[in-house]
Amino acid sequence: MSRNWDQTLKEWAETIDATDEERGSRACEAIKKAIRSASNLKHKTIDVSVTGSYRNNTNTRTDSDIDVAVVLHDVAFHAFPADGSVTQKMLGIQGSDYSFDSFRNDVEAALRAEFGASSVAAGNKAFDVRASGARLDADVAVFLKHRRYTGRKTAVGEWEYFDGVELRPRNAPTLRIINWPDQHYKRGVAKNDATNRRFKRLVRIFKHLRADMAAQGDAGQKSAAGQVSSFVLECLVHNVPDTHFNQEDGGYMKDTKAVLSWLLRATQPGSESSSLTEVSGMQPLFHGPARRTPEQAYAFLKAAWPRVRGTEPLPR
Repeated sequence: MSRNWDQTLKEWAETIDATDEERGSRACEAIKKAIRSASNLKHKTIDVSVTGSYRNNTNTRTDSDIDVAVVLHDVAFHAFPADGSVTQKMLGIQGSDYSFDSFRNDVEAALRAEFGASSVAAGNKAFDVRASGARLDADVAVFLKHRRYTGRKTAVGEWEYFDGVELRPRNAPTLRIINWPDQHYKRGVAKNDATNRRFKRLVRIFKHLRADMAAQGDAGQKSAAGQVSSFVLECLVHNVPDTHFNQEDGGYMKDTKAVLSWLLRATQPGSESSSLTEVSGMQPLFHGPARRTPEQAYAFLKAAWPRVRGTEPLPR
């Protein structure tokens, strides 16, 4: 039996229900309690907060866990302009005896003490804290503050910088993974406002579409769905001009087609995909340190098109 795509897209556009939101909040509160209870951490300045799709309200019912960031403010990583206009020595920044690895080890000990050793698994980038009946499974990532200096001065004569967060994977300690959660959140809200709440609905649609392809698609669709992450899908949709949203009242098929068409052109071979950015606007989506490529995105979009549009030709 053929699928009613208009109804399916309406269902996919909706956010998760209040029960899942509540279970997500409980997970974050439990992790906060673990950090506050740890003697090695109680005198440090630490933020524990929901991040990722739960914070940005782009989560779906297929998102089985919640992302939680544990950020130390007492020590920071820095990035300086390549031209040497600002340096660590110029700013008088001193090294710290308390390293990123030390902080991560202390967080791991706190989580194991609170939830039990068998409920905490250490990954290269995050700890997996397994769910209980009252809370969702949580991926807990540990960060230091990150400051990116621009080489410019502010109106009051201080060196300008942007605040982000940074971690180093266990299996690649020299790799710098820098996130910009506050910028991501603010630009996502602004995009959603500018598109009459359609931006986040289309992100959920694309996430559901990927999950649907992975579960029920043919071999090519399953393979393509595995090449892109939820984060990449959110960034892709954010790059689409606002005029491609709100194509129809009460439905999402025309919006989905318009967004798919624009992204297929933007990621196809020979396109200027280097202009695509993360939602934060702080880093390129492709051609950066993260191992993401426009070829992966195009493969997903090309495989997704016939799933939604049937035999209709790909846009050129």
